[in-house]
Formats: sequence, structure tokens, C-alpha cells
Amino acid sequence: MRNAAAETRDTSRNLPVKSTPALLRPAGGAGYGRRRSDPPRTAPQVRTLNEHAVALLQILPPHIRLVALRGGFPRIVNQLAAVWDIPKAFDDYVDSLLIDKRGKRQGFPFPVVAELTELRTYHQRHVRPRGA
Repeated sequence: MRNAAAETRDTSRNLPVKSTPALLRPAGGAGYGRRRSDPPRTAPQVRTLNEHAVALLQILPPHIRLVALRGGFPRIVNQLAAVWDIPKAFDDYVDSLLIDKRGKRQGFPFPVVAELTELRTYHQRHVRPRGA
């Protein structure tokens, strides 16, 4: 039984040379990992609000329209809408945005922090069921 690697001949020395079949080679280059010169991999940035986020913005009172947040961070508005009806998840998510537990994070601009704080207060007073 032959090895999975195909054999070719090195013409300069007339020696067999094993080559890796295309299916076994890593995609996109010779190495398995990234090179230091490669740009960092980042997830594609969400630039639009989903239907749940739009619905959330429509039910919020006029003084809490999250203008700075939706303009600069629509992905976060989408996630806030996803956890809106789950008080513990909502609190945990807002805490993770406002409190840096990983260190060396730049933080949000002040208008975004103010909107998140105001949104949390509104959620605690008006959305959360009594005693929860």
C-alpha cells in the first residue's frame, strides 16, 4: 500500500521527493499559522441593526434612543435587543460592556457610556418584573 503523499523526482539529483497532496496542505499558504506580518483576524463588523434592535429602539422613550450607541456600535444594540427580556442576561451584558475585566481595553466614548447607564436604569425600573 502506497503512502498518501505523491512521489516526484528531483531532477537535479534524480532522487524521489514526496509532495503533500493538495487536500492535506493548509489553505491559503505554506504555513499552518499566521505570520507576524499578516493583519490581525477580526470578525466581520456588523454595520446594520437587525429587526429586534429596530423594534427595541421604537419602544424606548424619546430620551433613550441610543443615538451614539447605534451610530457607532450597532452590533451592541443588536445584542442588547437579544437579551432585553432576560433580566440576568441583560444585566450581565451591560456589566461586561461597562466594567473592564480583561484589562487594557480602551473603553467607550462618554456619550455611549451615558446611554448604556441610562438604558440600564430604565430597564431596571420599567421592564424588569417587580421583585426580580
